[in-house]
Amino acid sequence: MNRKNQLFLFFIVFVILQNFNISVYAQKDTITYRAQVWVDKTDMERYGGETDFKRNLKRMFDNTNRFWNESKNKFKYYFKFVPVEELYVYDIKGAKDKYEDFRRMAFGEMDTTKADFILFLALDAKNGGLSCGGGGKNGQSVVMCYTKANHNIFTDALYPNQGTYSNLGHEYGHVRGATDLYQYVIAAEDNPISHEKLFPGKCNMGTGFGEWSDYCSALFNYTAKMKQLDRNLGQNIFPKELVIKVKKNGKLAKNVKVSLYGTRAGGRYNKRDVYPEPYRVYTTDRKGEVRLNNLYKLYHPDSNDPNIPPKTPKDLFPYSYWFSFIVEASDGNTKDFSWIPDIELQKYYLLTENDEYTVTLNL
Repeated sequence: MNRKNQLFLFFIVFVILQNFNISVYAQKDTITYRAQVWVDKTDMERYGGETDFKRNLKRMFDNTNRFWNESKNKFKYYFKFVPVEELYVYDIKGAKDKYEDFRRMAFGEMDTTKADFILFLALDAKNGGLSCGGGGKNGQSVVMCYTKANHNIFTDALYPNQGTYSNLGHEYGHVRGATDLYQYVIAAEDNPISHEKLFPGKCNMGTGFGEWSDYCSALFNYTAKMKQLDRNLGQNIFPKELVIKVKKNGKLAKNVKVSLYGTRAGGRYNKRDVYPEPYRVYTTDRKGEVRLNNLYKLYHPDSNDPNIPPKTPKDLFPYSYWFSFIVEASDGNTKDFSWIPDIELQKYYLLTENDEYTVTLNL
């Protein structure tokens, strides 16, 4: 096949795929999330003034929507993020430290009849970085985008290359309830219990690009119509009970020791790792089972709970949260292990609505 025919064939395939995407999107209901965009007066003027800024902002949001919906997913909806027409223009009067004053204001009152979340832009900051915070007074999330003046958020990448538009897509994942999946990645050398690595799969939430995990797809489908997330979302998406079964020689075994070791985020004083001391230790009952409930609390211990890493004089428990557990069943020198990340429990419940999650270990 000559070069001309190859190019024509590629064009035909491209047109078919585009029409397929349009057809798929047309069959889905569109869920729209409105962003109230905050920008400093001088920053906006440096970007060409209000008219140019709004036009480029819309183009950036369009690219974020493409990134969201064209990434591999199992969405039931077409998700659309749009800037509201009226910008919230603030004025730091050239004092970069004043960005923080207005950032704090963004967590205050917000008219939820006009917007669903806030995008706070600080475009002449001392340091760059994107983040998302919940807990706004009206339940809104606030996505924060800090860049230096020499960084242009509208031209730093062309779709589909990674840039501000896709980084914002990651942050909008937090707006819709998702956690950072990179916090679940554990290297084998940082696991002193089973010496196995943990990788939760590729996802736009920090472990890949151009793909949403099944966890994210299930979660975004669940939260789709919540313009602000339910305050008790975390508690509501766990099954009610975790059942750990232990078998020995193919039969359920009683009086077997079952230990839970937690994984923690990396911080100033520790790696992202499996904490070497057990958080909980149980014994299987006469049915060969351990049954645990209040699973949200299991992963989110109180500060005075026993067997958590110390917070002082050094913080050895960043975020005060277990991201995953290794379950160890042991009978003498015979052991078996299983990973239980909280996102696996959540995905299972969101997909099945089954209140019982079962793990089986074999000795």
